[in-house]
Amino acid sequence: MTDSPQATSAESTSSASASAEPASSGSALAAPRTEVFAEKDQLVSVVAERLLAVLVDAAREHGEAHAVLTGGSAGIAVLAQVAELVARPGTETPPWRQVHFWWGDERLLPSDDPERNAQQAHDALLDALIAEHGLPEENVHRMPTSEDAADPEIGAEMYATELQGHAADGSQGGLALPRFDVLLLGVGPDGHVASLFPGKAALEVTETTTTGEDSSPKPPPQRISLTFPAIHSAQRVWMVVSGADKAEAAAQALTLDTVVAEIPAVNARGTRETIWHLDRAAASQLS
Repeated sequence: MTDSPQATSAESTSSASASAEPASSGSALAAPRTEVFAEKDQLVSVVAERLLAVLVDAAREHGEAHAVLTGGSAGIAVLAQVAELVARPGTETPPWRQVHFWWGDERLLPSDDPERNAQQAHDALLDALIAEHGLPEENVHRMPTSEDAADPEIGAEMYATELQGHAADGSQGGLALPRFDVLLLGVGPDGHVASLFPGKAALEVTETTTTGEDSSPKPPPQRISLTFPAIHSAQRVWMVVSGADKAEAAAQALTLDTVVAEIPAVNARGTRETIWHLDRAAASQLS
């Protein structure tokens, strides 16, 4: 993967304070490192360039590429920036027929609800890739809607089946999953990632790739999420975090002895690399 030239202006560390031991899924996970950017726009630009580079490299090496998307203002801004890069003459892009998009979590809402992560991703990037660049619609693996599933658990089971249908040979931990080349995550002010919230039973789910949440503390209450074992299977887990309201959660997640039940983000790690991309405001409480 080729790093963006802009990344040289970020502050990058692999701090010992980031060595809190997560609840592993049975194999070695990459310790987190941090990259701090002066502004959100710079963070978004670098992550977008890196995401595109990973897709190019994965498609070339494996014949397909799988990316897990996230919502939130920074996550959607990354997708919008990818759209700009793709539209720019001379940008190297993957054969889009070889690229698959997944989600880390979703709100169980009607398909066209603007609060759904998938709807926001379509508006920012995916509609253009489908209409103008040959991305097959069947390569966009949306989590179920409230029209598809009566409750989150049913929706979670449906998505697990979808994941299984694209499982790579030798999936990690015996779970049926695609080979996720990169998995993007935001972080909430309470330290949640995907729809894995502090103190919730979903944090302890280890035997399945997905889980349902009926009572999210952040509305809407009904959600579907990947589990930590599914997150841990990803080659790269990239946190995309901006804003002062995330600073305390980021600092705790990158501190020794933080408890997963209190700050779930401490357990967000990939097999090959774990990078926290933060703007200066989000990094303001890092030691």
